[in-house]
Amino acid sequence: MRQEEIKRQAKEIIDKFAAALDRAGIEEESVSVERKEDRRVEGEESELDPDFRKIMFENAPETENDFIAGEKKKWEE
Repeated sequence: MRQEEIKRQAKEIIDKFAAALDRAGIEEESVSVERKEDRRVEGEESELDPDFRKIMFENAPETENDFIAGEKKKWEE
């Protein structure tokens, strides 16, 4: 019962906030970024810090040879 009350109150707060924005004349701002190219060519040298790879591997919880080991999970229904 308490969870339903919290959901109701949250919706009420959001609705009041949206109405206040409408009254203030504030509109949602659209942001876009245009680039000449949107992909890096494979094998292309980047201008990253030369220690970037070393730092990434040090921060990774698990590594296997030359790869960061990640856990793959299924979506639960």
